[in-house]
Amino acid sequence: MILLDIVERYPETEAIFREYDSMLGTCIMCSFLFQSIEDIEKERSVSLDELYNRLNDAACGRTVEK
Repeated sequence: MILLDIVERYPETEAIFREYDSMLGTCIMCSFLFQSIEDIEKERSVSLDELYNRLNDAACGRTVEK
């Protein structure tokens, strides 16, 4: 699933992606909108487990902690 699909289906996840902008030094929604989360991991060394957990929490309405 590409980022656009994720944010469209689960709008709460946009805030999580925005938090990663400063950590990665790029606008995730600008640079990776038509790519998968795995593509971000390959290019930017992101912890997939942490990102998936935070996105799942946001999508399910659970409190998301940094």
